[in-house]
Amino acid sequence: MSLQIGWNYFPLEEIAIESDTFCSSLNGLRIVQLSDLHLTKDVKIDYLKKLVKKINNIKPDLVLFSGDILQTSAVNLREHIKCFKDLEAPSYYVTGNHDIVYGPKHLQEIMHESGVICLDNKIAEIEIKGSLLQLVGLSDRYGFMRGIKRPIKELFCKLNPDISTILLTHQPKDILHVDNFRVDIQLSGHTHGGQIYPLTIIVKYFQPYISGLYRYKNTLLYVTRGLGYWGVRVRYKAPSEIPIFTIN
Repeated sequence: MSLQIGWNYFPLEEIAIESDTFCSSLNGLRIVQLSDLHLTKDVKIDYLKKLVKKINNIKPDLVLFSGDILQTSAVNLREHIKCFKDLEAPSYYVTGNHDIVYGPKHLQEIMHESGVICLDNKIAEIEIKGSLLQLVGLSDRYGFMRGIKRPIKELFCKLNPDISTILLTHQPKDILHVDNFRVDIQLSGHTHGGQIYPLTIIVKYFQPYISGLYRYKNTLLYVTRGLGYWGVRVRYKAPSEIPIFTIN
């Protein structure tokens, strides 16, 4: 589809990821990535309820939000965000640059009420399929605007190198921080895949990892085009996307 307008799509896309370093006992791990929703009051709550139902029908092991949930204060979106309370899989999120602008504190409060855990600058060790999985998250790099520090080296030094690890961070450029640590997979968004061609060419100049799957040393990076819109509610040759990963 070349042209998309508005919130009328549920672009669920199955994506297989083959990782040489991921623990074999976690083969078949299913993850839904939600990114760049850019929610406003104009987004219909019924749309989000249908989205949650579709995700539950997939029966993923995890739902991971990779930032830019907001395009207004979370206080204005309490009923929208509460839709995520019905997600059946364990759910985590990190902030994006727009979440920083519109207020990460209120977002964290309402997401917490909705059962979605903030992973900003934290590590979560969870058990899936009888094996341990390590999630690590970074707050957005523009957090300094609100005095939020990112203790990246200190945080990554706490990672257990014997456990499969997924890094959740909004901006793909954070891949440059993984060099000396075990990060098997990084999931990011931010770029919208350029959103509107030919702006894609400009975005790619500033964001070399613009969409799709990349390999950086020993880490696989997936950059989703995301679900929502920034500015005009139009996408052209950069369709919205909700990846459903199966990791082997």
